[in-house]
Amino acid sequence: MPLNWLLEAAKWQYLLKDIQQIPFSKSIKGVLIGITSGMATPNRIGEYVGRTYVLTKHNRVKGSLATMLGSLSQIMITLILGMFGWFLLFNQIRFFEHLHYRPIFIALLSVLMIFLILLYYNLNWIKNLAKWLSINQKYIDEIRFLSKYKAPELSFIMFLSFFRYVVFAGQYILFLKGLGVEIPLLSSLSAITVIFLIIVFIPHFSITELGVRSSVAVLIFQNFTNELHLIATAAAILWLVNLAVPTLIGSFLLLTRNR
Repeated sequence: MPLNWLLEAAKWQYLLKDIQQIPFSKSIKGVLIGITSGMATPNRIGEYVGRTYVLTKHNRVKGSLATMLGSLSQIMITLILGMFGWFLLFNQIRFFEHLHYRPIFIALLSVLMIFLILLYYNLNWIKNLAKWLSINQKYIDEIRFLSKYKAPELSFIMFLSFFRYVVFAGQYILFLKGLGVEIPLLSSLSAITVIFLIIVFIPHFSITELGVRSSVAVLIFQNFTNELHLIATAAAILWLVNLAVPTLIGSFLLLTRNR
């Protein structure tokens, strides 16, 4: 858990460097408060606002946009690696056999991935879209700062997102091994990437994410083992370590901040 969220804090601090310089300790605090704020919102969207509690008021909109940019990079990594895992396991997972119009589904997923990559490296498109939609000039001015992120900076953010993904997947592997689940490493890694990919597209609240993660994990891993109770347990431990515990810490930070 510490390394996972330390990496996220480092990514957020880097994203904020041209908005508001904050110490690493405050970045960690913002990330933890964001996790707490996101618990009651669909797919943790409240996190975008919650993190900005540690920023000055006039920087909070830009801070939220920077958080969204970091999330976009994380989603892109999840899509890219998830599709690799999907192709590796395509003939091994029974769930895929029941998908109708599989070529169309894969094509749509590929188009989405390509679009997000293009959008990520052409952030001025967002400003142009806002103008086309006749959004209030005040918000267009806030959005304009996104174009300050250049390709090398965006690539570094992607690297941090990839590193965080590796840590997260590594935790999963360790929990499975610790519980005695014997699955070949490549199959485990591929299955985990597919699990993360599926979860991205399922609307959920953080408080129900435990059930979602466990159900998806069982759906995918049942093709490799009969010890499904251990699969669900590993998913629960992953949720507990990476969401439940940070949420409790974030709640404490919010309570002490408001005193």
